Amino acid sequence: MPVEAVDRVKAEKIVPLFRKQPAEVVLAVANHLKEAGFHTVEITMESNEAVESIRQIKRIYPEFSVGAGTVKTIDDAERALAAGADFVVTPALNSELVKYVLNQGIPVIPGAFTPSEILKAYQLGVPMVKVFPAVTLGSGFIKNIKGPMSEIPLMATGGINLANAGEFLSAGVDAVGVGSSLIPDDAVKTENWQVVHKRLEQWKQVAGNPVGQLS
Repeated sequence: MPVEAVDRVKAEKIVPLFRKQPAEVVLAVANHLKEAGFHTVEITMESNEAVESIRQIKRIYPEFSVGAGTVKTIDDAERALAAGADFVVTPALNSELVKYVLNQGIPVIPGAFTPSEILKAYQLGVPMVKVFPAVTLGSGFIKNIKGPMSEIPLMATGGINLANAGEFLSAGVDAVGVGSSLIPDDAVKTENWQVVHKRLEQWKQVAGNPVGQLS
């Protein structure tokens, strides 16, 4: 099973997440992500334009690893993979869905909330497990999990921002999924790309120095 997409997630540590954003916004921001050195995005499937966003990013930026997020059904997965998604992310553990995606030769990062779910997900053969919602559990939960389950790669998603991302990375997650706190909505709406680049540089610092925190 190809795991290049997940390897990139681990390398870049920050996964920009687009939820219910128009395709034109996703594409505009993707260009600036590329300039800032990010090459992974996750587009959640509850958006009406999710499939089109995935298809367009793969066409314009073929070097990007594009994940389909909030995949809850096999139908969601089928539409995402048909559009060219490189990996799939689910909000919760659905064994049938995980097995389906893995059988297509595509990496899947399932959501989990408890130690039992994390272990069960990993035993299904996934390359990484998403701890969600991470902010509810806290970075201390990650430290405790990483003791007996150090072999399981984790991504923390849900409530991650500049103030706490470093804590989660230091606690042992391999990556963090970041939604609205990645880029200020106002800056995108007004096309203030200088502000966007400044924020992206802050996130790059967090990824390069997990112990440090930025405000």
